[in-house]
Amino acid sequence: MSMVDKACPLVNENLRKIYTSKKIKEKMEECSHKLGVPMNCIFPVLNYHEQVTNDTAMDILILMAMTDIIRFANHYVEDQVYRE
Repeated sequence: MSMVDKACPLVNENLRKIYTSKKIKEKMEECSHKLGVPMNCIFPVLNYHEQVTNDTAMDILILMAMTDIIRFANHYVEDQVYRE
C-alpha cells in the first residue's frame, strides 16, 4: 500500500508514526477487505517520487516490505518442493 503520506496528515509530517496511525490501519483494513489479502500481507510504504536524497525511514519501510515478500516467496517454494 503506497502513498501513505496522502492517507494520513500525521504520517505526512512524521513517517515514523506509520504503525500508530489509525487512518493507516483503516486503509490497510480496507485494502485487506477489498483484495481478500490478510493484513499481515499488506505493507504500507512511501515511494520515492520527488525526493532527491535518501530517507532512512522510507528505506526501512521498503526494506521491511521486501524482506517479508521474499520470506513469503521462500515459504511458498519450500512448500512446493516438499509436496513433490
